Amino acid sequence: MRFSVLALLPVFPVALGCAGTVSGAPDGVDAEASTTTSAVVAVERTADSTEGSRAEASARFIRVVAPSSTDDALRAIGASLDLPASGSCASLTSLAGATATQAPVVELLDVGGITLQVDGVETRLAARQLPDVTDVVSGVVYARATDPSLLPTSARYVIHVAGAQGLEPFELTATAPGDPGDVHVAGEDVPGTLVATGTTVDLSWPAGVDLAEDVVYVDVRPNGVRCVLDGGTAGHGTVSTLFLDDAGTLVVHRLRRQAVSTHGIDSGEVRFDFARTIAYVRR
Repeated sequence: MRFSVLALLPVFPVALGCAGTVSGAPDGVDAEASTTTSAVVAVERTADSTEGSRAEASARFIRVVAPSSTDDALRAIGASLDLPASGSCASLTSLAGATATQAPVVELLDVGGITLQVDGVETRLAARQLPDVTDVVSGVVYARATDPSLLPTSARYVIHVAGAQGLEPFELTATAPGDPGDVHVAGEDVPGTLVATGTTVDLSWPAGVDLAEDVVYVDVRPNGVRCVLDGGTAGHGTVSTLFLDDAGTLVVHRLRRQAVSTHGIDSGEVRFDFARTIAYVRR
């Protein structure tokens, strides 16, 4: 097995938050303590040449009490997405960073029913009450695994939130990126299979101003390395073969994050993360 030493690299923040005070805080928490409320709506698609395609949408509306941060809360509920700086690679272990000295107390807000409407078709997310077995995370998480055709690429999404006590109904809109199949991997003679030779794996995708906000990143398995390609509107990037094992999988992601704000939810993001897997061998 080939190994490489990776330095801890900066991590982009995964969500924005707003400061305020909340009455009726959980037991043991000062009712006037500073709180942060964030929203993360995620749409994920993965295409695998052997296992087929799958898709899932989820939504979390998070309230956390200081001194814990929104990043701490997202990691506690498994909703964080940590990336190295553009044009660099890092181990997933280093990206996770140090564990918070104190486990965050996280409340997942009940915001009523949530539906995603795309091309006139609605997908309703199922609400699931989390058991508060650790006295750390409690509340409602919304999710739905569905056919990828219901969560398409290059489409406008309208997210309807029904609202609940203390929160009025609202809508969010966001546009999904294109298919990750548009990202071409040099040496991928058969779709989903790569023979890696030389010092780098070269990737390219259609350039354009409309892609300026998109991020193309690659997860290298089994070595647990994540690389963010410094392509921008130029539409190309590379991954060093030093990070590859003798055989494994590359997961090529096309990511788009759109900041949102609405009455009652001051900040957050709609995150589209579309991926495809490529089996590789290194020679």
